[in-house]
Order: sequence, then structure tokens, then C-alpha cells
Amino acid sequence: MKRIAFFALILFLLVSCGTRKEYKDALLRAETVMDEHPDSALQILDSLGQYETGFSRHFRMQYLLHLTKAQAKTGDIFTNDSLTELMVEYFNSKGTKDEKVWAYYLYGCSLSDIGQAPEALQAYYDAIDIVGAPKEFFDYAILKVIYGQMSQIFHKQNLPRDEIWALNHYIDCVKHTDSEEESIIAKSQLIKPYYLLGEKDSILQIIDRSFHSLMHLGKEQRAAACLVSSIYIYIERNQLAKAKEVMNLYEQKSGLFDHEGNIGKGREGYYWIKGFYNLAVKDLESAETYFRKAIKYGYLSEGYRGLLRLYREKNNMDSVVLFSQLYEAAQDSLHDKMQTDAIHQMSVLYNYNRNLNKLEEEKRKVRKARIVVISIIIVALSLIGGTTWTYNRKQKRRKNSIIKLEKDLASAITTRNELQDELGQLKVKDYENVIATKEKKVAELTATIKRLAEENRIYKGITLNKDKDHLEDFLNSTIALLFIKKATGKTERTKPTEAEWKMMVSQFSKDLPATFKSFGDSKPLSQLEQRICMLLILDIPEYVISIMADTSTSTVSNAKARANYKLFGKKEAYPLKNNLIQSLRRS
Repeated sequence: MKRIAFFALILFLLVSCGTRKEYKDALLRAETVMDEHPDSALQILDSLGQYETGFSRHFRMQYLLHLTKAQAKTGDIFTNDSLTELMVEYFNSKGTKDEKVWAYYLYGCSLSDIGQAPEALQAYYDAIDIVGAPKEFFDYAILKVIYGQMSQIFHKQNLPRDEIWALNHYIDCVKHTDSEEESIIAKSQLIKPYYLLGEKDSILQIIDRSFHSLMHLGKEQRAAACLVSSIYIYIERNQLAKAKEVMNLYEQKSGLFDHEGNIGKGREGYYWIKGFYNLAVKDLESAETYFRKAIKYGYLSEGYRGLLRLYREKNNMDSVVLFSQLYEAAQDSLHDKMQTDAIHQMSVLYNYNRNLNKLEEEKRKVRKARIVVISIIIVALSLIGGTTWTYNRKQKRRKNSIIKLEKDLASAITTRNELQDELGQLKVKDYENVIATKEKKVAELTATIKRLAEENRIYKGITLNKDKDHLEDFLNSTIALLFIKKATGKTERTKPTEAEWKMMVSQFSKDLPATFKSFGDSKPLSQLEQRICMLLILDIPEYVISIMADTSTSTVSNAKARANYKLFGKKEAYPLKNNLIQSLRRS
């Protein structure tokens, strides 16, 4: 409070003079305390705002930039992007490098807060391009924040490979700006994308390294806090004693829990993990309490999945049906929020263009080096010729030497002219080569754009031959044959991965576009209903479908009935397969 009062007093004394210089001094003081004391900076800026009518336009934009930065640092959520977009437009033409970078960064934050993830990502890419190759502390500091925000977008959109790319840059920046402790914590962030990839052994290795590194620094609480992600892995592997050991260490040593056992704000996802542990040890009452607690804090998908398994354990079929529907709805809602294709394509094209620019830069360096070498040769030949000419000139008494000198000089001139001609030809040829290279790159980029557009059309269920189904193509596809092998026990796992499901949907929409379009017409099918229909077309038995869809046979039967009603107006479950086959034959 003393610090805040001090800055407020200084501000009053400064702005009371009413000069532009004092306004700038006040803004500088706010910027000085911005990183460590954003609340103090915000108070200074709020007080300065009462003199806004006396600001010039440029100073007003600088003031708004600092005010928005302070608000973002104190946790304010953007409700629109109008102000940040205005700052980008202004500082693009009239700002310093730092102002441009901050404007684009804040613009990206506002877009992210209002749910426009692809546009936010583009704003962050623009900010990175302005920074360029990092050289000083400021460059690493702002890039750290940008890559951190990008990794969060990639994680929410289920793009683990892109998230790893962003986190590796984030980790490199932390090494240049923060302590060894923060560097360890930054590396532990890789747990999240590896969890999405299902690489559990890699996750355990990262956790183990982080834990022991932090313990070595004497940071027991932060070391214990790193353990949480390993608990659910041990539960999945039925290593319940190990899971309990880690849970006790996490709850007792991390400092994240109050005396009533409630975890700190923002970490409530731990409740569903503890729910699954209690479910595994058959403490169903405690498990239900924790699952419902997780749902209360917004972890709908995990909470409903836990309650679904719990009521299967209790054999309460009414509740199983209820929570199956709630779980499906939560999954559908989660999927609807994703803009995965647009973001991934943007990431791929950005990195492709960046690599292309690097390649062109290397070529320019090679051309410059070639010209320098040729120039050196020319200069050297000229010097040799000049030296020879000077030496022979001194031998005025020897006529034969003079004649030789003239011949040597003529030869040197001829050689130089030939080299100049060759140099000109090289330049012409190199220019033609550059044209050819550019044309090749344009062709490659055109092919890339065409491929991405085709993939986008397939994702949306639109193909060039959108009215024609090709059942045989689908049945003979690699992914369909893989699912048939899974159903007949010819693979290690019967249950498909999410990646395999996505490949199945992609192949189905490509080979059977008309049928896939019917899945999303006036009464769209849920994800479970779509998957069941695809498996029925592959002639997979219902009890195997329940295993592959990770649900009960009764849930499969109910989903079949719903799908049959939506597609064919019939409420029974058993005719769905025949109706699908007949529909395909008609098309």
C-alpha cells in the first residue's frame, strides 16, 4: 500500500503541472512497475486518465496501449477486439517495434478471449515476425508470453504437435529470462501435449526429471505439485498403491490444499482424478462426491464419464442412460468449440513460408559470395597485370621486355574481358535459375493449397462427387479393413484410438458423401450414433460395437433406435442396419 500511495503522490505532483512532459514521465513510471506490480501501474494509469482531454493523439494511443497491457496483466478478460484492432492499425504505421509487438500481442489476446482462435493465432504470428530473431532481453520476454499463449490455443484445439513446437520456443525464452527453477517448470509444461498424444511413458519421465530437479533446488512444494499428472496414469495401469503414494505426497507437500482438503482455484481438475481413484478401490460414495465436485467446476466430460462408469458398477441402467447422454453432449460441445483444421493449416503454412524465406536468404548469401569471389579474382588479375606492367616499364633499355610487357598486358586485358563476359553470363543464368526456382516453389505451394482445400472439403463432408456413394471403395479402404480386423480379434486392441476414429470418419465422408451428409441433416446424429452406423455398415456385431465404442450394449441399442428414427423415421433399433444398407444400394 505504501508503494501505491507513493506512486499516486508522485503522479499528482507531476500531472498538476499539466505539461506534456509530465504526462510522459507518469506513463514511464507506470511502465517501470508494470511487470512486477501491475496493480500499481493500473492505479497510476487510471489516475492519469482524468487528463486524457489534454493528450495528443499519439500520446493517447500510447496511454491506451499501456492501460490495456496493465488490464491484461491483472487478469481482465476482453469482451471485444475493437480497441486492440485500432491499436494495431495505428502503431503499424506510427509505432516503434516494441509498440507494434505489444499491439499485435494484445490484439491476439482479445481475439482469443472472444473465441476467435485462428485469428488470435495469426496475430501472434504477426507479433513474432516483428520481433524477428531474438537478440536482447525484451525480445525473449515478449516472445515467452506469445509462445505461452499460442501453446494454450493449440492445447485447447487438441493439436499436441503444434503445442510442442510452441512450448519448445517458450522453454528457450524462459532460459534467457528466468531462473533455473522457472526453466524446470517450463519444461514440465510438455506433460500436457504428451498426454494428448497418449505417450504415458514420456509423461512419467518428464515428471520424474522435474520432481528431482526441483527437489535438488530445495523447492519441495513445486516438486510435489508436478506429480499430479502421474496419478491418473497409475490408476489406468491399475498401480493403485503407487497412485495412493503419489496422491498423499501431492496433497500433503504441494501446499495447494486448505485445511478442509479443498484444492486451490484453477486446479479443481484434481477432483475427477481422485474420483477415478476412489472408483478403482470401490469407494463408490466418495467417487461420486468427487465426480460431482469436478462437474461443479466445469470438468463436464471427465465428471460425466466418471459417473457413467460408477453407475455401470452399480448396475443402475437409468442413470447409465442419463450420464451416457450427458457425456456425449459434453464431448460434442467440446468438439464444437474446436477449430482444429483452420489452426493446424495456418501453423503448417506459416512454418512452410518461414522455411521458404530462410532458403531464399541462403541463396542470396551464396550469390553474394560468388560475386565477391569473382571480383577478387578480377582485382587480383588486374594487380598482377599492373605489377607486371610497372616492372617492365622500368626496363626501358630492354626492347624485348617492353614487347613482352605489352603482350602480357594485352593478355591480361583479354582475360579480364573474358571473365567479365563469363560473369555476365553467370548472372543471367543465375537470374533464370531464380525464376525457375520461384516457379517451382509456386507450383509446390499451389499443390499444397489444393491438397489442404481437398482435406478441408473432406472434413466438412463435401467432395467433388458429393451426390454419389461408393460403398465398395469404403469397404476396401485401409481404415475400414483395420476396424474389421479389430472386430474379429486380429489386432492387439479392439477399441480404436481417437485418431483411428477420425481417420474412419474422414474415409467415410470421402467414399459415402451422400450418406454422411444425411447424418448431419435436419436431425443430426450424435458422435456415438454416427460411429454405430459406420460399424453396422461394416457388418460388425452389436456386442463388439459396445466394446469399440466404449459403452454398454444397452446404450448401443438405444443409440441405434435414436439413429433409425432420425434417419428413417422408425423408432426400432434392429432394422437400422438393413435400412442403412438399402439406402446405400439405392444411392
